[in-house]
Amino acid sequence: MTITELKFLAPEIIIAIGICILVLIKSFPSLRTNSLHSVLVGVLTPLFALVSIAFTFNDQYELILNEQVIIDTLGYGLKTTAYCIAILVVLATNVNKSNNRSELILIELFALLGVSILCSASNLLIIYLGLETLALSLYGLVASNRKSVKSSEAAMKFFVLGSISSGLFLYGVSLIYGLYGSINVSDFSNLSIDNSIELQIAIGFLICGIIFKFGAFPFHSWVPDSYQGSTNSVALFISTVPKIGAFALLYRLLIESFYSLSFLWSSLLLVLGLSSIVFGNIVALSQNQIRRLFGYSAIGHIGFILIGISAINQTAIESSLMYLFIYIIMTLSAFISLELLSSDSKSIDTINDLKGLNNSHPWVALMLLFTMFSMIGIPPFIGFYAKWIILSTLIDSDMIYTATIAIIISVIAAYYYLKIVWYMYFEKSDIPLMKDTSSLLQKLILFIIGTSLLLLGLIPEILISMIDRLFHQIY
Repeated sequence: MTITELKFLAPEIIIAIGICILVLIKSFPSLRTNSLHSVLVGVLTPLFALVSIAFTFNDQYELILNEQVIIDTLGYGLKTTAYCIAILVVLATNVNKSNNRSELILIELFALLGVSILCSASNLLIIYLGLETLALSLYGLVASNRKSVKSSEAAMKFFVLGSISSGLFLYGVSLIYGLYGSINVSDFSNLSIDNSIELQIAIGFLICGIIFKFGAFPFHSWVPDSYQGSTNSVALFISTVPKIGAFALLYRLLIESFYSLSFLWSSLLLVLGLSSIVFGNIVALSQNQIRRLFGYSAIGHIGFILIGISAINQTAIESSLMYLFIYIIMTLSAFISLELLSSDSKSIDTINDLKGLNNSHPWVALMLLFTMFSMIGIPPFIGFYAKWIILSTLIDSDMIYTATIAIIISVIAAYYYLKIVWYMYFEKSDIPLMKDTSSLLQKLILFIIGTSLLLLGLIPEILISMIDRLFHQIY
């Protein structure tokens, strides 16, 4: 390993150092009792990782370390997004609301390391290492709410299903190696088209492992339970950061490596995507627990990303990544709003808890209004543009029936989003909400993210140029 190659691993090295520092902090009783030190490390570690990306940014497509690590603008972009989310999660969480904040930050850094590995891995074993680092961290995060029995139940279900999906993925890797004698992803793009049953099974197992991390149907059952059993900050983290790693994994394996075999996997992605849209949004209609509702909503949004990728063209893939970025912004706004409305003694658990929110917290209600309208896809919010680009791509690809089903389900899904808006603005609360104890920084973060849903909808060219920049090396 040369120094030149080592500098490209700077983000991962910095995160690993941050993890070691947090472990040392937990070893000293005088530092362990003050979570401020952990918060500082939790913010500075991804921040320094961002700085290292700025200094080591390479506009060239490169394979280093015997073609085991890939360096490209897409990987840089996905890592940057994950690091920014990690910083926002720490800053938007009130330190006093969690007695185990230090442990949470430590586990979040481990998860961040796993995602970072997935964004740059070009070797199936390294991919599996990143996948398991992420998975084990997520199990810990879901189980971190010690006061909730639902948290333990969700973590156990998540662990069992996650172990099965990891086993399927690893079995797919072993089949690929048995068929082609290589585990370097870069070698697979040169494979001749082979319609053997073994290859179909291998790709199917790989997709199962990836879809589980996305939380798409039918590997979705951990999503609503994990959201419901977790705190708002943990739910925010597990609903955004793992999706970045899953997209990176999906892109590296299916688009970059097995593009010539798209006839084997595109139809499967289409079916999984449509099933996720229908199932997620239909089940969400009957939900009253708000984090559980957002969990089923997330399943529907992931479905849009999958059907976009299934169209298998440049515009469709770019549209899917843009939808992912927009989904992340909407999710940040939703869960940070819930976090600001929660305290040690009370949290927002059901839609009924949002009754009269406009009277007690008008600006938070406005940000949630922006978020709900964006999730529905009402112009001029950016959520409208997200759905529009996916649907227009499907129509251009002659996938008319798919687009029609997606439109119909999106209209039906508007009901449960508008139900939240109705409760906030037109229902009176029987129990007064707690006083606003959020900090100025938390309010500023929510304001910036919430208003960006409107501003980006008015000027979508900002996101378009960013996405084009990420993919310019490839097309």
